[in-house]
Amino acid sequence: MMKYLNKAVAPLLLSLVGVTDGLSDTADFEASISRLDGLLQASHGEPAIWANQFVQDHVALDQLMQATFGSYLEESLETYDDLLSGPRFHRLIAHYRDRLATAFQAKLQADLANLLASPALYGLKLENITTAGSRGQANVHALFPDGHIPLVADLIRSGKTWKIATLKIASRSVSAHYRGLYKKTIVKHYSLPVLEAQMAERDYVVLDDFTATWDGHQPMDWGAWKEKDRVKPMLYRIEQNDARHYMTARDSTYSVIVGKFVQWNPRQYPIMTWCWCANVLPPGGNEFLDDANDSAAGIYVIFSQNFLGIPKQLKYVWSTTLPEGTVGRRDKIFRPWFYVVESGKNKLGQWTFETVDLEKHHKEKLGGRPAERTIGLGLLTDANSTSSYAEAYYADMRVWTRDALEGGRITDHCGGLPRQLPRNARDSKPGSAYGAEE
Repeated sequence: MMKYLNKAVAPLLLSLVGVTDGLSDTADFEASISRLDGLLQASHGEPAIWANQFVQDHVALDQLMQATFGSYLEESLETYDDLLSGPRFHRLIAHYRDRLATAFQAKLQADLANLLASPALYGLKLENITTAGSRGQANVHALFPDGHIPLVADLIRSGKTWKIATLKIASRSVSAHYRGLYKKTIVKHYSLPVLEAQMAERDYVVLDDFTATWDGHQPMDWGAWKEKDRVKPMLYRIEQNDARHYMTARDSTYSVIVGKFVQWNPRQYPIMTWCWCANVLPPGGNEFLDDANDSAAGIYVIFSQNFLGIPKQLKYVWSTTLPEGTVGRRDKIFRPWFYVVESGKNKLGQWTFETVDLEKHHKEKLGGRPAERTIGLGLLTDANSTSSYAEAYYADMRVWTRDALEGGRITDHCGGLPRQLPRNARDSKPGSAYGAEE
């Protein structure tokens, strides 16, 4: 009987669609059962359409989301409290809450559509339904071939509509069901993009596609990684071309690493992809040399810290002079290993798609498998060592399962990004990349 546990959700939801202000009136409820029969018949043709409309209209999403995820969102973002100013931090919380609501609603709609398509349910039996002011409760038995399953829905009134705030199936809440599905993500405080990927049943996580930020503004959830850099101009902005967003980076001697806290399991998602475009290379840039250590584009992956608190990290660069495939680091203590994935002017001004194996590279240069929870990402376009100018663009950073790589499901996702032109000589002067931080 319990194998039908989750399949009982949809019929209960549908049985409540016709319940209105006359909720305690038996005649009205009998009429709702008649409407249910018609809706069930109609829904078999287009279950997704009906499921989408029902969840939107008849589920109290905020209450159900709070009961399911609790303080997960705030706890997963608390590391930003020191990185971002107060107003920016609160905007970030609100934005992520909207994203979680969108992802959870889509999951409920997809699950409900699947349930509507199931032939296992053959009936509903109302036990009782009661209301008191703006609250109500419905007790229903869902009828399956091997027995009945009790369903209890707590209702709240929203305008003239009754919405489901909590739901129990055979004494277990739907919220507990979803918490169980995503327990590891919630307990380990993996970042919201991981939860979004799991709810959408994707084999990749979008670490950032920069759609959170309006065109022309500073990236919402990125900030100067080093405290000493927080008084410098913010040299990064988000730009937009149709539906595609990307980060612009233009440096003329400031050299600011911009960082984002994003936690995922690199053992589960070990393959990283991204799009980038170098427009202006710092002349003579050479990542081995202190006096020429500039890169048009660089991406840091910060896996963890050692016992001294030093980051265990790798850097992927677009080098001016070092050939593609070069691996090394400067001859100074605690300098990160870098991998040259693009080199020189051959692809200048072109968006290129990159794929790297984080787990393999971690084993090669940092030793063993990576920790099960990353710290974050960093981006750096710099020209301070060469006293010159550098310009690059970044877009659509993702991590994938190894199965996706081996199954050939990783494809170039850089389509639709615009060709960029170098800024003019006036903008290339030292100190003119951008004005002071907003």
